[in-house]
Amino acid sequence: MRLAWYILRMHIGPFLFGTSVVVFVFLLQLIFKHLNNLVGKGLSLWVILQFIAFNIAWMLVLAVPMGMLVATLMAYGKLSGQNELTIIKSSGGSALRAMFPAIAAGLAMFIALFVFNDKILPETNHRAFVLQNDIAQLKPTFAIDPGRFSQLQNFNILARQVDRERNILYNVTIYEPNGDYLNIINAKRAELRPNVDFSRMVMTFHDGEIHTINRRLRTEFRKLAFEQHQVTLVTNGFNFSRSDPKQVGRNDRTMNIAAMRKIVDSATASSDRSRKQFEKLLAEHFRLKRGAQDATATPGITPRQEAAGLAITNLAMVRPQLESESLIRYDGIRSTDQYDVEIYKKYSIPAACLVFVFVGAPLGIVVRRGNFGVSASIALGFFIVYWACLVAGEKLADRAILSPAVAMWMADVVIGLLGIYLTVLVSRETVTFSFEFNAIKRLLRMNRKAPSQAA
Repeated sequence: MRLAWYILRMHIGPFLFGTSVVVFVFLLQLIFKHLNNLVGKGLSLWVILQFIAFNIAWMLVLAVPMGMLVATLMAYGKLSGQNELTIIKSSGGSALRAMFPAIAAGLAMFIALFVFNDKILPETNHRAFVLQNDIAQLKPTFAIDPGRFSQLQNFNILARQVDRERNILYNVTIYEPNGDYLNIINAKRAELRPNVDFSRMVMTFHDGEIHTINRRLRTEFRKLAFEQHQVTLVTNGFNFSRSDPKQVGRNDRTMNIAAMRKIVDSATASSDRSRKQFEKLLAEHFRLKRGAQDATATPGITPRQEAAGLAITNLAMVRPQLESESLIRYDGIRSTDQYDVEIYKKYSIPAACLVFVFVGAPLGIVVRRGNFGVSASIALGFFIVYWACLVAGEKLADRAILSPAVAMWMADVVIGLLGIYLTVLVSRETVTFSFEFNAIKRLLRMNRKAPSQAA
């Protein structure tokens, strides 16, 4: 028992460090991706921290299996490198028995991550999605559709093109009622910028004209050309406001397994009904066709011609229904596959915690190095392969090339079989294999010296 706790304690530090590194990398990617949406909009620090916290949930789901792989590589590499594993074997133990604590920890982590993946992750994903939409609506160009009149306060704005990233309108026409006068502003470009406290929005027009018309006296007209002109708006409509998450619909990434299974059952039932209706319509069509062939021919028309005419007429009538039922069935199958992919993913990613134990422990024993550099390199290689299989499987399942179960479990099965093979090799005392890092280093030195010697 003490040995098991000793081995588990060796996992804690590497696990926390490896998981934190992966989360940090994902976090940097998230910040760089959404930096323009978070900075310069007057958002409070609390809102920004909430946005980051909601997104950390999906990062943890991906980082925890990586942390388990790094932890087992470092822990068992240290055990083997310091000859502690040799002492365990000499006292009657074995490499496989020394792996039992890590296997138990991997199983516990699988259960914990599955519960997190099913109960907590959908809610955090939903709140992150809602908050991201609320932040996106702070862009002043969000309320302006290109090619259509949009109203902001008492201004009617028509922009032919809208650059929402830079908040620029192109080929702009604005109608501004001003008492008895109507101001019409035409400009090639208009930039929208908020002031420091976001209380007002400044519209800067470039290269345009202002037409002023007296609506009571049509003969009174003024025209003014300008290179730059500014109009100030009160930004009541652009202030940040939080939406109620309960009023926003959910998708497959924001649902738990129970909710997705209801949609899958409904889509499957709809697809089955459409298939039966499709077969019924076809059977009815062929029944009428056979009946037409048996019918008495009209004078002057051969039975074959009459049967062909009736069949074509019936097919023209039934074709729209066949196409409709086929489309309903296709949508049902696609929806079923989409949600099945997410259901299986909630099992397969947590299962990687256990799968990586069977890979990391024997590799750590063989490599005999407990430093982070070697462990991180090996873990990164396996994680890239795992992630590539997961992404490729999801794409293939969406295109109906692979079934959702095969697509989502493919990576776990392939890497798991490799892990079991490595575990069997390590557990057999007579079968050994090793990685010669020193030989690789000597080979690299020889390759570096070769060009200079040739010169």
